Amino acid sequence: MKQTIKNGLGSIFLLLCLLASLSVVCLGEEITDWKYMITAGGNFFSNSQTEYRQIYGQLVFMPEIKITGLVYRNFTAWGSFGLISKNGFIEEVDEKAHIRQILLSFGVGYAQKLSAVLSLRGELGLISIAFKEEAMEETVKGSGVGWKIGADLDYFIGKKMFVTLTTAYSMASDEAQTGKIKLGGFQAGAGLGFTF
Repeated sequence: MKQTIKNGLGSIFLLLCLLASLSVVCLGEEITDWKYMITAGGNFFSNSQTEYRQIYGQLVFMPEIKITGLVYRNFTAWGSFGLISKNGFIEEVDEKAHIRQILLSFGVGYAQKLSAVLSLRGELGLISIAFKEEAMEETVKGSGVGWKIGADLDYFIGKKMFVTLTTAYSMASDEAQTGKIKLGGFQAGAGLGFTF
């Protein structure tokens, strides 16, 4: 777990260096239209582990809330909360299963204004994924810390309101008696947001 956190912090440091380089090279407009934004949306999440997808399906629905704030010029800090609750089926033993996951993440990013109504945000941070799985009359709990990288494309439909398309990839894992459990994966979705 310490190694995972160390790798995540190293990734954030590399992103900060990249973002600093982009801010010098890119001549795009500085974000001045908002200081904070909050987004609520729905994502489809695809777990990295094959066994997970066999039990719960290729895609599971994950509602997510994200708060983003400008910290300096176009640099941002953000945090998000996602929740997965899904019923599944284990064909080999003809048993039902249920999993509940909580995904908490935070990090840094860079926002680039593309036009009067369009902006793009790139983000990198740490993610903590906790799970509780009930199957075959047993309950298994665990959690893992890893990293998350993502992008959001925002289209403003009003001065303070926007719709967003989001995509992200996360990597986290936990150790169990059966071996390593992959908790992260790919997510993509859409949402509605407000700035203030």
